[in-house]
Amino acid sequence: MKKQDAVVQLVRVGGRAYRVRTQVVVEEVEGDVGEDAEVRRGADGSFELMLSADDATSIDKSEQAILATCWPAMRNALADHLQAVSKKRPKKR
Repeated sequence: MKKQDAVVQLVRVGGRAYRVRTQVVVEEVEGDVGEDAEVRRGADGSFELMLSADDATSIDKSEQAILATCWPAMRNALADHLQAVSKKRPKKR
């Protein structure tokens, strides 16, 4: 088991446990960035943003790119979670 896998935080809500996981991957790929560098959602539910080689060597631009992809990923995960939880709870009268 990797060290990073051993440090998983569990959040308990009403006796149930929920795991919150985040994975950020920065990898070199073939291709051009294009002029409309925008966050896109992949078919697997991930979010990505392409960086030029110059931007990828800038800590500020790399950090902004990571934050730009994390925000929609967090909002999407939270929306999915709350929708699933709301379906499990009985409605109050």
